[in-house]
Amino acid sequence: MIDPITAFAAAQAAIKGVKAAIALGKDIQAVSGDLMKFFEAKDVVQKAASKPKSTFAQSDTAAAFEIVMQAKQLADAERELNNYFVMSGNADLWQQLLVERNNIIQQRKTQEILDEKNAKAKAEEMEDFLTWLMAGALIILLLAMGFWWVTLLMGK
Repeated sequence: MIDPITAFAAAQAAIKGVKAAIALGKDIQAVSGDLMKFFEAKDVVQKAASKPKSTFAQSDTAAAFEIVMQAKQLADAERELNNYFVMSGNADLWQQLLVERNNIIQQRKTQEILDEKNAKAKAEEMEDFLTWLMAGALIILLLAMGFWWVTLLMGK
């Protein structure tokens, strides 16, 4: 996975490519590759922005400002893409894209929740197993000490 800074640069480059293709009169098919690059990069930037992180090189306010500005630039670029789709007579295609994106996001979030629940369940199972294992080892140790004590007493 690429880092957010590279992703932001890739998103900007993809938008420039789309704008250049539009200026040359190309259709949606011709810019689909750049559109995919833009949305992939935008997702990386948004995911990075949603994760709290500490940065030693800059203040928290500077980091927040950078994230907000990048998110705004990408939102503006997406709005421009929306306008391009509408003006080129492909508003229905844009709506289909948004519906499909929302479906994918919903499925991904549902899967993440299930994966998290499964990970917690496995961790609890492992904890229970280790508890029983330690309890069993303690019982064996106590029995062995008891046996040793009995044999020590019988030997006198």
